[in-house]
Parts: sequence; C-alpha cells; structure tokens
Amino acid sequence: MLELRDVDVFYGKAQALHGISFSVAPGDIVALIGRNGAGKSTLLRALAGAHGLTRGERRLDGDIITRLPSYLCSRRGIALVPEDRQIFSSLTAEENLRLVEVLHPAGYWTRERVYRLFPRLAERRKANGISLSGGEQQMLAIARSLLANPHYLLLDEPTEGLAPIIVDAIIAAISEINQQGTAVVLVEQNFKVPQLLANYFHLIDSGRLTWSGPPDRLDEARDLLIVGRS
Repeated sequence: MLELRDVDVFYGKAQALHGISFSVAPGDIVALIGRNGAGKSTLLRALAGAHGLTRGERRLDGDIITRLPSYLCSRRGIALVPEDRQIFSSLTAEENLRLVEVLHPAGYWTRERVYRLFPRLAERRKANGISLSGGEQQMLAIARSLLANPHYLLLDEPTEGLAPIIVDAIIAAISEINQQGTAVVLVEQNFKVPQLLANYFHLIDSGRLTWSGPPDRLDEARDLLIVGRS
C-alpha cells in the first residue's frame, strides 16, 4: 500500500496540504476530485516524492520513505505523469522511451507492449517530441512511465485539452494498465474519465480531504462542492 499519514505540505510560507492521510492499495483506481487549486496535484507530487513533506510520513508497503528522493521512489515502483508531461522535446519518441530502459530493470512493460497499447505512438516513434500532437505527447508520457514498470501510476490531468477520440484511447489504456496489476491515482477535470474508471473517490478542498467514498455515493461529493461555492 502507498500511503500519506497526517501530511502537511508548504510552498514557501503558503500551506498547500493540511493533515492529509491518504492511501491506495494494489490494484485500485483512486480518483482525486475537487476544484482547481484545491491541492490535487500537490498531493500527487507528495505521493511520488517530488515534493518534500513539512510534517507526516510517506509509506510504501509499511516502509517509511518520507526522505527518499523522487528518483528512488520511482525505482521502488511509484511513477508520476505530471500535467505538463515533461517529455524531452528534442529527442524522438523512441529515444524518450530508451532512456527509461537504461535506468530501470526490465519487467512486464516493454517498448513493444507500450507500442501495442498506443499504436499511434508506434507510428510516430521516429518523430521528435516537439513535433508530436498533444495527444501523442500524452501517450508518450504515459508509455515512458510504464517502462519503469511501476506498481503505482499517478496521472495528473491525462486527458486535458485532448480530442474525444484521444480521450477514449487514454481511458482504454488506463483500464488495461490497471488490469495488468498497476494501481492508479487519477486527477482529472473531465469527470467522465474517473466515473468510468475509479473504484474509489476522494474530494479535496483547500488542501484538506473533506469526503471519501465509492462511486455510488458521488452525489454526496457533488453536494459538498455546491455548498463550497455558496
């Protein structure tokens, strides 16, 4: 299990997360929902070791990994696909993928398997990152993370700004990734995506988790969001 326990996170003097306790179990798809600026991306970064914790613990399978740097968290099986994708734009899609193979041991996910997962990416393997469309860049960002063979895949806005046909392809890919045993934590403004995929939801508001529950209780979360706007 990947956990945060009673975590506070700051950006300078501004507190972004307040006493967050959060967990995701192997095989789950967990969605973080809430308004823009609520702290969803910060929570993902805290899980991945990409942001330091002011207070609290990060744990993986019972081990305290609070001080483990992000690259070692990655080697322990935690992969983050950030909202801005962070692909190497001057390298080809194939070169972006080869870099990960050098840094991580082989596992289920190989270049051949990620190309089968994203056939369009296979067609564009020789194209530089800067020439890829937004959808192709997102496929590349997810494929690159998969080559680390993570146990936990953290996705920040994976369908933002993408055409509906690409959104459907990303949804199908996330489902297949999960079926292969990888747990997913999903931040997504397009509510169709978590509704189709997630088996558990957490509502975050002003850096605090204010509601948690399964899909059949989502109306409670909507009511809390409406109250929060008034």
